[in-house]
Amino acid sequence: MTTGPVFTTERLGRIVEDAASEVYVFGAADFRFRLVNKGARENLGYSMEELRLLTPWDLKPEVSEEAFKALVKPLENGSVRRLEFDTVHRRKDGTLYNVAVNLQLFEEGGDSVYFAAIRDTTVQQKVEADLRAVSIRLDAILGNTTMAVFLLDDHQQCVFMNNAAEKLTGYAFPEVVGRPLHDVIHHTRPDGTPFPLSECPIDRAFPENAGTQGEETFVHKDGSFYPVGFTASPVRDGSARIIGTVLEVRNISEERRSKDARDLLMREVDHRSRNVLAIVHSLMHLTRATDLDAYKKILAGRVNALARAQTSLASRQWEGGRLEDVVREELDALCPRDQISIGGPEVALSPEQVQPISMLLHELATNANKYGAFSTAGGHLSVTWALKGRQVRLEWRETGGPTVTPPTHEGFGSALKNSMVRQIKGSLNRRWEPDGLTAEVVFPV
Repeated sequence: MTTGPVFTTERLGRIVEDAASEVYVFGAADFRFRLVNKGARENLGYSMEELRLLTPWDLKPEVSEEAFKALVKPLENGSVRRLEFDTVHRRKDGTLYNVAVNLQLFEEGGDSVYFAAIRDTTVQQKVEADLRAVSIRLDAILGNTTMAVFLLDDHQQCVFMNNAAEKLTGYAFPEVVGRPLHDVIHHTRPDGTPFPLSECPIDRAFPENAGTQGEETFVHKDGSFYPVGFTASPVRDGSARIIGTVLEVRNISEERRSKDARDLLMREVDHRSRNVLAIVHSLMHLTRATDLDAYKKILAGRVNALARAQTSLASRQWEGGRLEDVVREELDALCPRDQISIGGPEVALSPEQVQPISMLLHELATNANKYGAFSTAGGHLSVTWALKGRQVRLEWRETGGPTVTPPTHEGFGSALKNSMVRQIKGSLNRRWEPDGLTAEVVFPV
């Protein structure tokens, strides 16, 4: 058996009785405890007399006699001079605590003893477990947040980036670590000119000891540019000394597009509002009637038709409409539903076509109520359309009304219809047949 230095139990006792660590000395032959210091006795709850009757495996509920003897075998044969391992001790009252063991074999006057310095690691392991739990939660938060997060050291080099940051930049963390982040994703202005680190507002958080925020343009790994909103804040140690920067970044491309779309929509609304006011002004001046009540009724009908067109456009964010919807909305407002039939293929109208087509249908429906199919009982109206290539052919056919004849003169209503047709770059052909008016409108889409 190979042994270490020679010590006496008496000498060891004097040295270790008041040691901060728990100290155990037990024989190499019988494994009985010969010396256990004050700290160990108090933690275990045993007296020295009780401990002399015990062995190491009596204190270790997870280790059997065979397992312990196998554990110390390398010390006995001299293949190692020291063993370090973690295990669990059981107190006299049955409670457990975690320990870190440092075990050596010594020669004592021809006898061999084991010397174990043991440290209670219960608190340490709890702290480590708590830290691991916090780290897991932090990793989960940073790994799943859509906000890109970077951590820079005092040299502005990247020492951490989360999954969102990798997705944002196109770089994996190993490609960026240890490099100034500015040189990787912020080195060039949108016009292609170099962007010096000294001029970078994002990197001022560290030298200026202040948080910064704003908008900038980053360069993706593929070379494309994209706008970002950022917040850069200094990171301080326990002495309030700045040791780095934490950078939060989000891609604001969609926000920019939404803002541009809103601005465009507002300009479009403003333009169309002015256009509507101009049309209303013209209707007020050009509408003719035999008396004031008739004038008010005709004008109100035309303004209402205009309003329905505007409502239809607004409900579709001014992106146009469907021909069938425009036809139904106008006829539902003016004609008896059980005396009309509508049919045709899907046709998408541009925003510029919705209003004039609605006004044109209003004028035709108004005439049908006054003089045509709906001026007597039993009349019927059919509105159908066909799409050939990029041209729509819409037919307005009245039947079952009184005998109609062509008008002898063109009033404002006719002029308005012709104006609406010109606005959609189409043509209008009317035929006053014995059983009712037939009108054919042809226009491109």
